[in-house]
Amino acid sequence: MIMKTFRIILFLSFICAMDAFFAPSLQAQESLKSNTVTEYNGKKFYIHTVQKKQSLDDIAKIYDVTVYDILVENKDLKKTNPKAGTIIRIPYKEIIVEEVVVEDELIEQDSIVYAPEFVPTTFDSERLYKVALMMPLYLEQVDDKFLSEEPNNKQLLAKPFSYLHFYEGFMIAVDSMISKYDMKIDLRVYDVDQDTNKVVAALNDEWLNTSDIIVGPFHLKPFERVNAFANEHEIMIVNPMTLREDLVVGNKNMVKVKPSYSSQMEWLEKVIADKYADNNIFVFTMDTSNMDYARIIEEIALRNINEFSYVPNKHIKRIIKKQQNALKNEEIEFDSTRYMSDNVSFDVAMINEFPDDTTKLRNQVVIYNYSIDSLNKIKNTASAFRNNLVIVYGDDKVFATEMINKLNIFSKDHPISLIALPDWSKHDRLFNENLMKLSTIVFDDDYTDYNTYPVGIFICRFRDKYGTEPKDMAYHGFNIGWYFLNALMNYGDNINVGIETYYIPLLNTRYDFQRKSEFDGCDNTYWNIYQYKEYQKNLLNF
Repeated sequence: MIMKTFRIILFLSFICAMDAFFAPSLQAQESLKSNTVTEYNGKKFYIHTVQKKQSLDDIAKIYDVTVYDILVENKDLKKTNPKAGTIIRIPYKEIIVEEVVVEDELIEQDSIVYAPEFVPTTFDSERLYKVALMMPLYLEQVDDKFLSEEPNNKQLLAKPFSYLHFYEGFMIAVDSMISKYDMKIDLRVYDVDQDTNKVVAALNDEWLNTSDIIVGPFHLKPFERVNAFANEHEIMIVNPMTLREDLVVGNKNMVKVKPSYSSQMEWLEKVIADKYADNNIFVFTMDTSNMDYARIIEEIALRNINEFSYVPNKHIKRIIKKQQNALKNEEIEFDSTRYMSDNVSFDVAMINEFPDDTTKLRNQVVIYNYSIDSLNKIKNTASAFRNNLVIVYGDDKVFATEMINKLNIFSKDHPISLIALPDWSKHDRLFNENLMKLSTIVFDDDYTDYNTYPVGIFICRFRDKYGTEPKDMAYHGFNIGWYFLNALMNYGDNINVGIETYYIPLLNTRYDFQRKSEFDGCDNTYWNIYQYKEYQKNLLNF
């Protein structure tokens, strides 16, 4: 095993031509700046009313603050594009003019990824925080020639390690904490993969006994072993990858950052209640293996849909006429006096006679096993007059593709919306025009909006430091490093209790840690929920 010890005192220069890109353009929006100043909790704030199509980035530029400054003072604000009319507090900054004498020096402003403007009162500036990172680096596979190459050659920095981007993102978080707060961090990186000998060697390091936090290992069996060690020594341990919620049971020092599928069900309830209360709902599973989740979804849907929907007869008349004309054009025989939909035979004459009335239709929830039923059984049950929500549980790529294609054909005569569970976002090139047509909702544990200021800054810093584009694991590494180092600075030895209520904005997700009992670890319960609509991927806010 190769183990590297890092005592980190780093100078991080931010050399990037992004200033012009992000430079505020205030002249056009200066008139939107509020003159209303109030005092809250001993601080002064502007009171700003969000304008139409105004983002937090726009507002931050007007008041010469950061997006983070706004988010930290408005805890209920969950996204960077708030609704028009939202009232928010903007930190009031006194303008102080100082005379500065500069004698032929180049002054470089170190750019921190949206760090807060306050230093917590609990922060011990003299304390050395001991952080262990255990991850598979496969360092023994790197030949000596590669390691001896000139480090300034950025092409060589694209190392062939699958987890390298996580490490690099984590290091940017470490650099930011050191540069912003002068936080003293003793970081030790252990090359731990599935080799048992590497785990044993790492745990034999006496330094680890008094560490403040352990991140990793990434693989299950090594993690279970290190987790037992962490519990024995009362050390917080962070699992970066697993979805299994059973791992936190009885492990009070463990924190799991990937949300579990059971918490996904809680978010699904919010989605149905908010958007689909007047829908027929059809739950499809790929096979019998997911029937337990299908029944949970059925219960959730029944709790949150209305018993009946009331559809205007004018709308029903228009749909019936459209369908009958289509049958005529295809020279297909049909009964012009009756129309079948919603498992109901509609009297066409009565619908035409009372155009200003409404028809009461019962909403229902039905479970189908796709391997047995396909889509055949919903043809009569689905409604032609109101929306039908199809919830699919099963993320096999072949299955997902087949469902998307068939639902699009079916949607020509029946309005269809799709919720794809549990994790269709992992499939490359799956999201196409057909998903847009179905207004598909997808759950993801992270969502990177490249138009936000923090993400832009992070990308720029990553390019400058490593000479390549950050991949998903880089954002994941930064988020974990940034969150837990900030939490450690805020709470110190009480971090295990503090994180249950601790919130700090991250690059592409958020952490909402909950503990089922005092004996269990913390599980992140937050899912990003986004919808494909109008050729855009829109993050939904609940």
